[in-house]
Amino acid sequence: MIHYSKQLILACFTCCSLLLCRAQAIIPGAEIMEMVQLAESYRSAKNLSFNVAIKYTDSLDTGAVIEEMTAAYKLHSGNYYTYIDSTEIVQGGRYSLRVNHTDSVIAIGNRQTYPDVMNIPVTDTLYWKTFILGRTATQINDSTRNLKITFKPGALYSSYEVRYNFRRYRMEQVKVYMPADLPGTDPDLFPSGKALITFTFSGYDTSALDAGWFSEDRYILYQDGQFQPKAPYTGYFIETNITQ
Repeated sequence: MIHYSKQLILACFTCCSLLLCRAQAIIPGAEIMEMVQLAESYRSAKNLSFNVAIKYTDSLDTGAVIEEMTAAYKLHSGNYYTYIDSTEIVQGGRYSLRVNHTDSVIAIGNRQTYPDVMNIPVTDTLYWKTFILGRTATQINDSTRNLKITFKPGALYSSYEVRYNFRRYRMEQVKVYMPADLPGTDPDLFPSGKALITFTFSGYDTSALDAGWFSEDRYILYQDGQFQPKAPYTGYFIETNITQ
């Protein structure tokens, strides 16, 4: 179960493979545009670092933690670096890499428009059209807002909540609720019938970042028409998922 929960948490990060109304209430129906604006603030961020604490629990018994881990993010002008559970996710100027040190695999894919920060495909209009059931925006105080999206059966999540500072467009917490009967899960662990993954953001820092964080050349080289792993990753299996 522990191995599966880690896979599920990492899958949330892959989903994304992230209204100019900073001091105003959101116009009803514009909640998705607000989420796109939030994702855009991370995509365009320069020299932004932060941490995310992740907990996997039952939706009601949040004190009984089934799995937990921490992710570290570094973002700069569309490039990003993430470290989570022995996996490095790196996007530079050419590719998006997923370096799994547990399985010794380097997966190479196309660059992504948004970093995997929001854990939901915010710009996938077909996803929203197919699965969205409802949406609400709640003003918590003069700088904090909560957006909640509920989904139809068939979506990975049953609901998604994000609490964020709407003056700076920085997330504070994300909660994703999922049906407990997903393949590979033990329903007995989730008396409420729903699993909950909570992402808590902290340590926002805008100190200058070294460009080396976003360099694909630290991991791979292209030689004789093929990608090869570079030392110290010699022996890692290369998985190429680049599409034209």
